[in-house]
Amino acid sequence: HAGITGILRKRYAGFLRRGLPELTFQVGAMERKEDPGTPSVVRRGGELAIRRGDFRCLLDERTGTGRLDIHPSAQSLDSFLRTICSRILMRSGGAMVHSAALLISGNAFLFPGKSGAGKSTLSRLAASAGCEVISDELNMLRRKGRSFMVYGSPFWGEMRNEGRQGSWPLRGIYIIGKGRAHRAAPEPPGKALAVLLRCLMNFSREPEAAGEALRAAAGLLSRVPVRRLEFSDRDSGFLRLLDGRGPSA
Repeated sequence: HAGITGILRKRYAGFLRRGLPELTFQVGAMERKEDPGTPSVVRRGGELAIRRGDFRCLLDERTGTGRLDIHPSAQSLDSFLRTICSRILMRSGGAMVHSAALLISGNAFLFPGKSGAGKSTLSRLAASAGCEVISDELNMLRRKGRSFMVYGSPFWGEMRNEGRQGSWPLRGIYIIGKGRAHRAAPEPPGKALAVLLRCLMNFSREPEAAGEALRAAAGLLSRVPVRRLEFSDRDSGFLRLLDGRGPSA
């Protein structure tokens, strides 16, 4: 579909790659419902069915081929790609996480949080201090040996950045909250696990997917240091706490 192809080339220009794809779709256009709703992901044997009011997809996971009918808009394509990428990542022990991520001295730091937690505020403060923001809304994580890598993506929130390709080692996870002053402290594993599970993108209600989400979150906690960070929106002083050498308050 020419309209969909044009949107893909424009919206994801910085992420196009040559070579054989892992998944191949025959694509067609469809009308969009006024309220597309929330995506649904259902696995039937070796087939994966993904639906929302503005797209329908049936993927044969054994062959990597499928059919996608979608409303020709950047918003619909973004939603579909987020949904299927979150599925692929979680099945391989990775995750797509509602979070901000900063790049400091070649290392990535992750700040999980749902809407209102302060992801975009923290990202703007860090950017004003010269830090590169990987994303202020959604970040993609994959395992590499016993470590995790954070990958650049076009998926952003309020900052509306186009993003860039790249991957960086994940050095620390900080559960964020707004406060009157900057403070970092240990986070109990149980609380950290609960926050991560709430922030993982997972649109499947199947027990298998729940198990994959739990394993992904537990894998992150077992390999990456986790702390709680309270930060004030007055300045970027919280950055000095991220390597663990700054004062706790």
